[in-house]
Amino acid sequence: MFIKPLLHSSSFRQAATIAFICLLISSASVFICDFVLDNIMKSHVRGMIFENIENQTLKTAFSSSNELAEKLKNENKKEVRKDHFTFIFDENGRILSDNSQYISNQHIATLQQNNINPPSIISLENNDMELLGLLVPLADGGMYFNAYNIQPMIQQTRIIPLMTGAGLLAIQLMILLISLPFSLHNLYRVNHIIEALEHYAKGKHSVRVDYKNNGDEFGQLGQEINLVLGRTQRLMGEVRDITSHVAHELRTPLTRLQHKLINISERVEGEELKELEQAIKETEQIQVLFRSIMRLSEVETGQVSHQKNKINAYEILHEVYEYYQPLAENYDIQLAIEASKKHFFYADKILIFQAIANLLDNAIKYAPESKVITLSIDSSLGNTFIKVTDQGKGIPDESLEFVTQRFKRLSSKNDVFGHGLGLTLIRAIASLHNGELILSNAQPGLCACLKLNSNEIN
Repeated sequence: MFIKPLLHSSSFRQAATIAFICLLISSASVFICDFVLDNIMKSHVRGMIFENIENQTLKTAFSSSNELAEKLKNENKKEVRKDHFTFIFDENGRILSDNSQYISNQHIATLQQNNINPPSIISLENNDMELLGLLVPLADGGMYFNAYNIQPMIQQTRIIPLMTGAGLLAIQLMILLISLPFSLHNLYRVNHIIEALEHYAKGKHSVRVDYKNNGDEFGQLGQEINLVLGRTQRLMGEVRDITSHVAHELRTPLTRLQHKLINISERVEGEELKELEQAIKETEQIQVLFRSIMRLSEVETGQVSHQKNKINAYEILHEVYEYYQPLAENYDIQLAIEASKKHFFYADKILIFQAIANLLDNAIKYAPESKVITLSIDSSLGNTFIKVTDQGKGIPDESLEFVTQRFKRLSSKNDVFGHGLGLTLIRAIASLHNGELILSNAQPGLCACLKLNSNEIN
């Protein structure tokens, strides 16, 4: 699923943050708009009320509540607005107009409490209506209340902020939908860069970031990464070439030195002979190191002659089995083969034999307590898996990547002869076959897996 990585995408989170801020602003604007429209509407109603009072004061002096009620009774017959009401009360609070059903005793008590000069704006509310009007005290102690039912007006104006909020919400959703393809595209480009760097870290130094130089930051980043990777690869190649060249140049004089030491050792005896034999042994170890370095350099640079051929899985394991059976017997270790005689895969037989032999040699040397070491080959989804599994102590998880580097060895294995190039060579052979070396603890023991990514001839 792409949803979880998308949520971690900075571009999508920026769009979501902008949309959330817009949502807060739109929510606030809905309430502010509703408040402003409510005040505007109430202000308009006040103006209408004062206009009505002004028109009515031209006809009467508001001196008698009964007289005012009689005059307004005739005027109300001409009233066409259903939301406009006039109420006349005598000095006892008894209503004198015909619309007593619209006002309650509680409302009358509220009006009596506010029946003081100067006239004041009063709001009366119930479940059915909200009366906003001007309360005018009369000379005889009565009250005149000119009001409008503003509830229908409020309901009509309230649709404006609601529609505004709905429009802003639609805009926010559009922001998210529009940003989605851009976020997915940026996420794909970031994942491509990460994948390229991961492949490079695993030893595939020819990998590069595929970018379009369209002037954006990802194109510039991809270009700079490719420059760094290319320069790093060139420097690594130069180091390998220098190492191989030095080993090659020193091999001949070292061989001459060894022959001279052998000739001298034939003419001496005693302690001098022991020292010469030790020196000859050390020169042999140095030559083994030089040969390993040169072989590793050839495999890593692809200069080694290699050709993929059809290989029977059981036969190649059996060849390694026969070669190392005497050594395994010395350690009282049993070798087991798990492979079908009908299983075939494609690889360079010499290189694959060397890789399996090195894995088995390591298993015998570093896990001598094993009772059984298993050689197996199987396939899955077009991949071939060559495994050597021992029953030793294994390798600490934090050192699994460490041991595949050049000249890196576990400190607890210093008593075993080696230069720390065996697993590096195996990894280079796997890379030459578009594969990889996978080390994992089998608990007990270590499983060294040589994964080849194709069962077919490329």
